[in-house]
Amino acid sequence: MRQFPRLTRTWPYLPFVLLFLGLGVLWGRWPIAALDFDLWYHLTGGAYIAEHLHLPTEPFFSYIQAEKTWLDYYWLYQLLVHGLYSLAGYPALVALRGCIFLASVACVWAYLRRACRDDGPNALLPVLVLTCAYALALQPRDLILRPHAVTYLFVLFIHYIVNYRPKLAWLLPLCTVVWANIHGVEYPVLLLVFGAYLAEYFSQSLFFKTKPNPLRPVRWPLIVSLYAILATPAGLDLLPKPFFSPPFHELSVMELAPQPLLKFLGLQLALDGRLVDAAVNALVVGAVLGAIWLAVLRQLRVAQLVLLAGALVMLPMMIRFTFEFMVLVLPILGDALAVWVARRRRQWDVRLVAAASLVCVGLTLWSTNAYLGHRPYFPVDKSRLPEGVCNFLLEQGPGGRVYNIANPGGYLEWRLYPKYQIGMDMQTMLFATKDLYAANAAFSDKNVLARIIGQYDPGFLLAHVGDKDFKKVIAEFPQFEQVYFDDVLVVYADAGKYPELVQRFRLQVLDYADWQSTNFEQMDQEHRTKAAEECRRLLESYPGGLTANTIAAKLFLAGDSPAQATIQADVVTRLYPDRFMGYALKGLAAFANGRFEESLAWQKRALDRAMPSEREPVLRNLYASHVRLNQMNAAYNTLLEISNPMRPATSVKDLYDLALTAIASGRERQGRVLLTLARLKVPPTDAKMVEDIDAMAAMLPPEAN
Repeated sequence: MRQFPRLTRTWPYLPFVLLFLGLGVLWGRWPIAALDFDLWYHLTGGAYIAEHLHLPTEPFFSYIQAEKTWLDYYWLYQLLVHGLYSLAGYPALVALRGCIFLASVACVWAYLRRACRDDGPNALLPVLVLTCAYALALQPRDLILRPHAVTYLFVLFIHYIVNYRPKLAWLLPLCTVVWANIHGVEYPVLLLVFGAYLAEYFSQSLFFKTKPNPLRPVRWPLIVSLYAILATPAGLDLLPKPFFSPPFHELSVMELAPQPLLKFLGLQLALDGRLVDAAVNALVVGAVLGAIWLAVLRQLRVAQLVLLAGALVMLPMMIRFTFEFMVLVLPILGDALAVWVARRRRQWDVRLVAAASLVCVGLTLWSTNAYLGHRPYFPVDKSRLPEGVCNFLLEQGPGGRVYNIANPGGYLEWRLYPKYQIGMDMQTMLFATKDLYAANAAFSDKNVLARIIGQYDPGFLLAHVGDKDFKKVIAEFPQFEQVYFDDVLVVYADAGKYPELVQRFRLQVLDYADWQSTNFEQMDQEHRTKAAEECRRLLESYPGGLTANTIAAKLFLAGDSPAQATIQADVVTRLYPDRFMGYALKGLAAFANGRFEESLAWQKRALDRAMPSEREPVLRNLYASHVRLNQMNAAYNTLLEISNPMRPATSVKDLYDLALTAIASGRERQGRVLLTLARLKVPPTDAKMVEDIDAMAAMLPPEAN
């Protein structure tokens, strides 16, 4: 092999160090976000265990009884996150999440580097590319701080130890005991890994007795590790758990849903966050093709065949098994890469490899940053947490039972227990199918809700603020009245049980379902004053609430107080820097003060953060600023983006405004057509609009033949 003295000493590590540091910065500054609410039920469980010094055997946080004894198979993980949170709060959890992810990436790189047995440029670039692919592909799952991430790390660690560090193999039983108490329910995956390597060892021992068996040093550690899986408080009771989950949960929990294998054939190489999905598909397809290639070359090992077979069986079963597949097949990708490198005789130019490596690292970090998007408030993004509702219930409510939609149940129990008991959370192994069904259906079906109220007699109902149809359902139960809402949930309290609370906090003007569409400027002074008083109550329980501060800013704008609106908007942009609303409000306040250039700048920042469903009002604000600045070309293009003149739903006002800006920007032909369309659509009763359209048409010169 040709030697590269200086390259050998430094180059194998430098690109990975840059990748590692870049990912560390990006992940270290990314807050805990409620992509799901499982973290908080783990915090609840950890707090319970630390206080009572025994594992829970029933859902202590709920008044709904489990059908079977609760096996808390992730109790050690719960103690870990509770201990870290108690020690240093959310920053400690951010650090834990980052360490697990970076350790997984490090295991991948270490495995691939040892597999290739070459520090020359021919191996360095492919190893780096595959490491970067894993770094991208693992992010969607590792970003959620759950025990699954520890499983992925442990599988990668097993591969590395068994194949390249057999002297450390006796660490495996010890690590297995720890892992089994962190995420023991996924023991079939560990059995597959241990079994694959043992199958290879015994097959070689039986059929190739004269050849040295490389797995001989690890055989006993692997055998002991098989039994170490049972070293949990659950013991043998753990064994049936993965195979008897409640039926139909996969139809309402997205990650449990099956997936078609054909989805992995798509490969979209976009230079943004979509590269994460491309990396996942590339690893899945690459593993299958790599196995076929190794089989053709007669270099596919027994362990790799078993791992691939098990991974392919799992892959279509659940969406979340995609990540198990990727970590299981690392040995296939590693050996295929090693064979490819060994078959190349000509060495690549070191300078080209260096440049390509920097591009690869840069692209990975760029795509990671694009995938993460605008950074929310650190260390925790509260925009998806029912913070205000929990504050309100703890400060104003007497305790008791709340019935809630299931998804945010983990956070609700963490904040409200023991003063309140909730209905359920998303621990799918704990609650029956009927409980999950009821938690979803009760807020859209009056018959289900009636039975829930009759059976459990909750004092409070917590529905999602995006569920506008719930107003029709709850109208059938007049004893429940709306008393509070935040960015996530709305609280309905039973006036029969808590008459004083309902009398004091009943919401009569503000409504969770339609505050966004309410025109506070057209509201009479009496109602606007009442709305301001109700908004003040919302802010009392949650001064940092996105919804409450947005309503307050809109009320100030309606009351011709843009300076006060700017103060509320500042709160929103500071606490929710990734959301569009604060910037849009600051733009509206600047517009009200006649500062149109400033308004335009704020609205552009808002548009950059707006979700597709949020873009239209921001674009209309941009349009208004462009018009005031006499930027008619930009105004026309902005309005055209949201108002398709050929769409029947486009209003007469939009058609007229399009015509006006088209004509003002030199598009006389388009303007003439738009006026014709507006004239066709305008109702005869709207005399003012008819007059404006005709006046504008009369101002146009005769159309040339």
